[in-house]
Amino acid sequence: MRLADYKVRILDPESATGATTRVLIEGARDEERWSTIGVSQNIIEASSEALADNLELHLLRMADAGRAAVARASG
Repeated sequence: MRLADYKVRILDPESATGATTRVLIEGARDEERWSTIGVSQNIIEASSEALADNLELHLLRMADAGRAAVARASG
């Protein structure tokens, strides 16, 4: 798994330092890609949320693929 893209957007720039930040993280593995989003007034918190969700999504997909492989092999 690798970080394929990282984007930051300020959703309400008129709020100055209280603006809401949206972070989009795109993960990739071989040809597969997936994206997750984190939102917070704090860019580090938004980034952390997006990154944690990205890793969790990747692990869930791998677990699903493993279960599917076991099901194919057993029947």
